[in-house]
Amino acid sequence: MQSLPKRGFKGLVENWQNDLVAAVSVALIALPLSLGIALAAGAPPMAGIFSAIVGGVITTLYRGGHISVNGPAKGVIGVILAGIAILDDGTGQAFNYVLAAVVISGALQVLLGLLKLGRFADIFHSSVIHGILAAIGLIIFAKQIHVALGTYSKSHSIIENLTDAVRMLPQANPFVVIISAVGLLIILFHSKLKSKLFKILPAPMWVILLSIPFAYAFNFFQDHSLSFLGKDFQLGPDLLLSMPSNIMESVMFPNFGKIGTIEFWTTVVSMMIITSIESLAIAKAVDKIDPYKRKTDLNKDLTGIGLSTMAAGMIGGLPIIAVIIRSTVNVHNGAKTKWSNMYQGLLLLLFIVLLSPMMQKVPLCAFAILLVYTGFKLASPKVFKKIYSHGIEQLIFFVITMVLTLYTNLLIGLFGGLFIALIGHMILAKVNPVQFFKMIFKSGSSFVANEDGTYDLKIKGIANFLGILKINKLLNQIPTGSKTTIDFSETRLVGITVLEDLYDFQKLHENTGGTFNIIGLEKHISSTDHKLAAKRNYS
Repeated sequence: MQSLPKRGFKGLVENWQNDLVAAVSVALIALPLSLGIALAAGAPPMAGIFSAIVGGVITTLYRGGHISVNGPAKGVIGVILAGIAILDDGTGQAFNYVLAAVVISGALQVLLGLLKLGRFADIFHSSVIHGILAAIGLIIFAKQIHVALGTYSKSHSIIENLTDAVRMLPQANPFVVIISAVGLLIILFHSKLKSKLFKILPAPMWVILLSIPFAYAFNFFQDHSLSFLGKDFQLGPDLLLSMPSNIMESVMFPNFGKIGTIEFWTTVVSMMIITSIESLAIAKAVDKIDPYKRKTDLNKDLTGIGLSTMAAGMIGGLPIIAVIIRSTVNVHNGAKTKWSNMYQGLLLLLFIVLLSPMMQKVPLCAFAILLVYTGFKLASPKVFKKIYSHGIEQLIFFVITMVLTLYTNLLIGLFGGLFIALIGHMILAKVNPVQFFKMIFKSGSSFVANEDGTYDLKIKGIANFLGILKINKLLNQIPTGSKTTIDFSETRLVGITVLEDLYDFQKLHENTGGTFNIIGLEKHISSTDHKLAAKRNYS
């Protein structure tokens, strides 16, 4: 197992170079994403930037995650749009009222964290989380491929966005495609180039820098047309990143004048529920792609996000959550500690204050191709193959969750996927619903301390994602460095979520000098030989 990076300020000193390099890529991606989310939500463009900066700087100081990135996300768009609509009283203060709701929702999140309710994210089924990740990857790809091609899809359907991209290939703007193609080649071959010059900066930075000469060559700064193979294509400033000129003019303050209305509290509660569930689900997802397999303190993370949301709302920002796109980019570019999140927030502030004139010269397609690649990685054929290796039932849970998310939203995808996984477990266990839930919540599992200083953990009944909190509670009773045996011989079903947590715990326990023997699974059957495949025992 890799040596874990140090935590706190020691981690900052030890890993600042890795974290800073990763933060550059994240900040470059966060910039257009944050602006786009704000615009889509009907908010001032800088509202997204404020959230990204606050999410980086303030959240880092009090957080439970290690390499996740915080900022605004697509999940808040619907709530903000609805809030502006129902709070609009004709005074021009609608968004200010929404900012007040942002502040209150953040305060409630802090309360949820202090009450330690974040632990309930442990019940999110592993394959369901991966299904959400794949759906997000397809959403990113479907939306950004049009920017990378210079095409446009009017449809709100992700599937139609993808089919439109294929259908509109003949209409793709060749001058945009050239920039995107160069960017993609840089992403794919950057690690294979031997030139020391190209090793100085990460691939995403080169994609951005090398796109600027093309903007000059094709004169993206004026509206005009260029001919290619006898056909004219329109070029102009709308193909460039749009940046504000003065950050201070964009600061807005909350108006609590609607705090006594049902509409205000409807906005507050909707905002709190959606951002809290998304944050916890994404925190679990980021843990799965952390190369060091560290676990997020979900309660502390919820509190930290709540504090940051309050701060963002006070200056005109959107709600803050853990964001999967930027977190994935952060991991893929070598981030090791939480400080990469702070660096990306500070870099965003730097970009806005000092580099706005230069950033305005970057073609949007350069950012788009970075996102297209990230989206593909989240939903590549390798992901499907890996899920299938865990069992055909896991692939079913994965695909259904992905489809539900694509056709509805993240929340329906999450709960719909969990429901399908629950039904699947009932079928696999071959017991009636009453007995099924009894075998989960009244299983009779126990932890025993033996006289010789060893420990036995006896798991009975059905050990799946619904019972993970109880199982984790038993695991936490195991003393560090002890000799422990965990027996599954009396289980009817052992799910992948329990197995993942179990093997992660085994690695950590053995790293502290303890021993952790797993017995009783030899009589169980599974659809594949993979150690994480769900195990069933009908004897």
